[in-house]
Amino acid sequence: MRGLFWTEDKIVKAQKLWQEGFSAREIAELFGSKKNTVINMAHRNRDRFPSRDARKPPPEAGEAPAPIRHPDRVRRVTLSGAEVTMPRVPTIDGPAP
Repeated sequence: MRGLFWTEDKIVKAQKLWQEGFSAREIAELFGSKKNTVINMAHRNRDRFPSRDARKPPPEAGEAPAPIRHPDRVRRVTLSGAEVTMPRVPTIDGPAP
């Protein structure tokens, strides 16, 4: 049986590096292992390694920009309730304003 790679001392050191913002690849290079071993260890110790979401938070909701009005298009509501814009049909919608 293989010996354990991740001892408690290594986990504590990796935890400090993780909190400082090091990537899994950088931590793996410091320990002489592979990125996936660090990721798996972090997954097993989720309480010590909180997830770092790479996505940026959505922008704060402000005022919605005014919709662009095109004189050659009209708004219609489909049978399913969706709002769509379609080309203006002069015989149905009348002349453009």
